[in-house]
Amino acid sequence: MLCHVTRPDSVVMEIEVDAKANGEDCLNKVCRKLGIIETDYFGLQFTGSKGENLWLNLRNRISQQMDSLTPCRLRLRVKFFVEPHLILQEQTRHLFFLHMKQEAHSGRLQMSPEQAEELSALLAQAEFGDYNQNTAEYCYSQLCGKEPSHATINSIIARHRALEGLSPGSVEYQALQLVSSLEHYGVEWHWARDGDGQKLAIGVGPEGIFICKEDFSLISRITYPIIQIATQSGKNVYLTITKETTSSIVLLFKLISTRAASGLYRAITETHAFYRCDTVTNAVMMQYSRDFKGHLASLFLNENISLGKKYVFDIRRTSKEVYDHARRTLYNAGFVDFMSRAHEHGPARSPGKAPEGGANCTSCQHSRILQEKLQRLKEALLCMLCCEEQIDSAFCPCGHMVCCQSCAAQLQSCPVCRSEVDHVQHVYLPTCASLLNLAVTSSAHLAIHRGLASHNCPNKDYSNSEKLCHT
Repeated sequence: MLCHVTRPDSVVMEIEVDAKANGEDCLNKVCRKLGIIETDYFGLQFTGSKGENLWLNLRNRISQQMDSLTPCRLRLRVKFFVEPHLILQEQTRHLFFLHMKQEAHSGRLQMSPEQAEELSALLAQAEFGDYNQNTAEYCYSQLCGKEPSHATINSIIARHRALEGLSPGSVEYQALQLVSSLEHYGVEWHWARDGDGQKLAIGVGPEGIFICKEDFSLISRITYPIIQIATQSGKNVYLTITKETTSSIVLLFKLISTRAASGLYRAITETHAFYRCDTVTNAVMMQYSRDFKGHLASLFLNENISLGKKYVFDIRRTSKEVYDHARRTLYNAGFVDFMSRAHEHGPARSPGKAPEGGANCTSCQHSRILQEKLQRLKEALLCMLCCEEQIDSAFCPCGHMVCCQSCAAQLQSCPVCRSEVDHVQHVYLPTCASLLNLAVTSSAHLAIHRGLASHNCPNKDYSNSEKLCHT
């Protein structure tokens, strides 16, 4: 079965999966091609027969969910937005930025004129690079909903010039930091009508549910703690809300189709579990429905039979579990990759007999492995937030050291354990230069100890810093 998956940058990827494949099989293939390990943040979206935006349930078969199979047209989208400092991979952060850029251009992110000026400059720097009056274009009117004045344009140009020399990764991170402070960051929108027939935009976000008019002006906001229960019946979704008194009210939302109602019901349950819970309960994870054939089989054959089973929800990890899982996966992947590279060169050869063609000698293999390990040590000493400066600060009282001094000063809670920061202590870790000197010295001792004082070493395959074995 062929799937055409459109990325947030409008590039279409052609993915081939088995005819009985689940949605997870397709998403995993897409993420592998993009080099993404943090797959839990993403989902595959498609358009229903009535124009509704629906999430593909990754645990069910694709053929059971899609109306057309020749080929399946899907969109790779961010399903769960998190704070930028919790994103561990550069590829993931870039897709977050592209998705956020689309949301900003659509006018769904409400922001002040000053924030629109800053974001316009950041988007221009990311797309066009350093300021040039012949190429610079700004999207202020799309972000703010009104045309910029002459003074506003001059302010945006000044902000753009101040960003000169910044790398695209740094600019994207700053843009995500700005957008993550907005009220509608990470909110998924659904279109519905209330009991009186008024058209509404229902936003499901990390903190609760926004009920807005068509122009996204706020009518009311419902936090998750006051929601007693959410239910779906046909095209309707019901929310039972606890009022300030002991009484409760029921809100009715009428959607365009049963699938759209299921999408809103799923969004409320999955978003609440992802952001607000420590773990996903079995009542949510294992909830499923059956078709008629599967229902009969469960009655007459075995109630635990998997025939016709369709999972209702598509969430298996919370935000905390996703972050911890990604850290462990990246660590293990790096360790395994390092070990596999160490064995790529095959068995060690005799130092007295250099192979023809200038092939790598045993000592050179050790040197290359040492250089790779040094590079990983250097990356480990970089600030987890800006990824540019070295770590030189510790959070007190928890003691975690993951940030540079400038980034640590902007945080009120530790990004690792989320405990409150009392104060930041400046620390002095080994510099990359000292590590390099240590590596060179250790390599020299290793060569002498193994009796590799004289052998042929191919210079053409190494840079000056890599020539740790001398002829």
